[in-house]
Amino acid sequence: MAVTLSESIVKNISTLPKDEGKEFLAKQLGLKCLQDDENLRNAIYTDFLYDNLIYAVEKGFTWKQVCTVVTFCDGILKDSEGKDLTESLQFLKLQSFELADILGERNFPIYMDYVFLTFLRHFKLFKYVFSKNRDILKPNVAMTIETPVDPGDMKTSKPEAVWEYEKRYEDIQRTEAEQANKRLEERAKTIEAAEKQTKERIDKVSHVQTPLTKEKVSELIGEVIGSYTSLLVEKVKCNIKDVQEDLEFKLERTSLPRPQALGPPPRFNLKPKTPVPTPKKTPPKSPKNGRKKSGNSRPRSRNK
Repeated sequence: MAVTLSESIVKNISTLPKDEGKEFLAKQLGLKCLQDDENLRNAIYTDFLYDNLIYAVEKGFTWKQVCTVVTFCDGILKDSEGKDLTESLQFLKLQSFELADILGERNFPIYMDYVFLTFLRHFKLFKYVFSKNRDILKPNVAMTIETPVDPGDMKTSKPEAVWEYEKRYEDIQRTEAEQANKRLEERAKTIEAAEKQTKERIDKVSHVQTPLTKEKVSELIGEVIGSYTSLLVEKVKCNIKDVQEDLEFKLERTSLPRPQALGPPPRFNLKPKTPVPTPKKTPPKSPKNGRKKSGNSRPRSRNK
């Protein structure tokens, strides 16, 4: 049965936006779920009728002619099922006589050009869509959802910013500990090599038995002093390297953006505070037992 729409319905469809117009047309046709993968054929069918309707409206067809166009395009689409292109053209030829009387000399050739450029050009595609059922592929994947064993553990959870900060802070500390262990190993090897060289030079001096000249003695003393000096220099270099890397790691921890929830960052005291001497408490003064009696130091004159 061919679709027939009233002029009021056609007017409403033409005034609505495209998506809303299609939804309204599908409702008039009794079609639902146009966006569902299982109903793509209904969506294509609705698009086909809607495009023909809007084309007729845009070309200035009367509302009665627009209704006729919708009925006509629905008829040729349904009649093409199970037929080849030749048979569909024969049906189109028979229906065109009645259509020409309604559309008139101006609108009939305009609309037939549109039919040839759209429906007949893609005839095989329309035939395939409306004659062969589409295979619906619905993958079924079994998924296991594990809930927390004890929901009470969520009370100890941390904000993401705090968790990331602590993780990066721990990474810096771990790297610092690894570098410290590595420096200890290198320091032990360096000092061991320097001490070995110093011992060899001292043994060399101690085994000298021939009488030595002043120049030879000065040379041997210089070697011994140089051995101790090189050992001392290696120790100083290791100490400087330790202090330098410690400061670098402290700077890296300090420059790490700290979340506001953790409060102010800890400060590193580079210099010890100078102790302030405690003021001594003076004992309170004991009150005097009594005031001294003041007397006239001048002797009294006797009356003569």
